Amino acid sequence: EDGLKKNLTAPLRQQSRVMQPTESSNLMKTSITTTKDPICGMAVDEATAIHAERDGKTFYFCGAGCLKKFKALPAGKLPESPTGGCCG
Repeated sequence: EDGLKKNLTAPLRQQSRVMQPTESSNLMKTSITTTKDPICGMAVDEATAIHAERDGKTFYFCGAGCLKKFKALPAGKLPESPTGGCCG
């Protein structure tokens, strides 16, 4: 009886191991959408970056310093090109 019970449950244990996702599985892959901070040019993740809207467009920032510089620009004025740094 114990041998029969082992034989019946063995395929279930094997199946559960096979069904587990692995790191290389497509189930574990994620997609990240990046854009450039308009002040410093740093690549930022749109899902986690702080952001602000101006003239109907959303802008994403690496941090509060770049957001502050952006908000200091006159209304309707967009940055001409990234300054190359945000920590100075």
